[in-house]
Amino acid sequence: MKKNKAAAMSGASQLIIMANDKGGQGKTLASLVVADHAHLHDAPLAIAQVDVQHRLARTVGRNVLTIPAVPRESRRDPTADARSFTPLYHMLERVSARNANCLLDIGANQVERFANWAGIVELDEDLEAWRFETTIMIPYVAESEGIRQAAMTADALLQRFPRSNLVFVQNERDGEFAHLHEASDAASIYRRSIEPLLDRATLLRMPVVEAGSWRPFEAAHCRLMDVPLMPIRKVMALTGLPHPESKIAKGEVAAWTSVVFGELDRVLNWATTEAK
Repeated sequence: MKKNKAAAMSGASQLIIMANDKGGQGKTLASLVVADHAHLHDAPLAIAQVDVQHRLARTVGRNVLTIPAVPRESRRDPTADARSFTPLYHMLERVSARNANCLLDIGANQVERFANWAGIVELDEDLEAWRFETTIMIPYVAESEGIRQAAMTADALLQRFPRSNLVFVQNERDGEFAHLHEASDAASIYRRSIEPLLDRATLLRMPVVEAGSWRPFEAAHCRLMDVPLMPIRKVMALTGLPHPESKIAKGEVAAWTSVVFGELDRVLNWATTEAK
């Protein structure tokens, strides 16, 4: 396999920005697998989100810094929204001082807001001074609007972080991208908006979890990395599935996680405690 375009600097602190301005593209699942990938590499990871959902915090089982929606007072004071991001700035500063890493999950309809703030405070210059290796990861499914918004998200963030690594995560939940019909809107938008960016991007594959096997584990707030080692009795207790279906679900989640971890190995080289 050829070396990926987004290979990270060895031992550098990583900032992973997970984003797509359209909801339902697999951002939370991709963020969970990134968090587990870091854990298995003994890489200290701070997590923040620009979102109002709490699924990420419930599953990782610890606090996640949350930047709230646009404050009500911002209508009277336009700088109020910019100030709401100040805790994120301080988190990044602390993380860099510890040679740790940060995952930032940006919710739907929040990319422009985050990009505007990043431009105002010239965040990219600070990230360079703090010696962060920045990777923009954009999941999308095989449908026209998700693909269109993925390209728009990439354009908006690359303007603010021109030195960053760009990674497109092709979520195969709604079908494989190789099977898009040439005459479909999705294929046309892909050719027009994604393909021009591929010279500087890495494509990762996120296969579908067959028969929705992850859903019962997700409902029980399980970590992906814990599922392969679970005794079947515990799987049954957590998911409510009968014995044979528990075996199938566990095996499918384990196989899925192995594939996606392998994909992440291509683009993430974590700063670990040993690298301090």
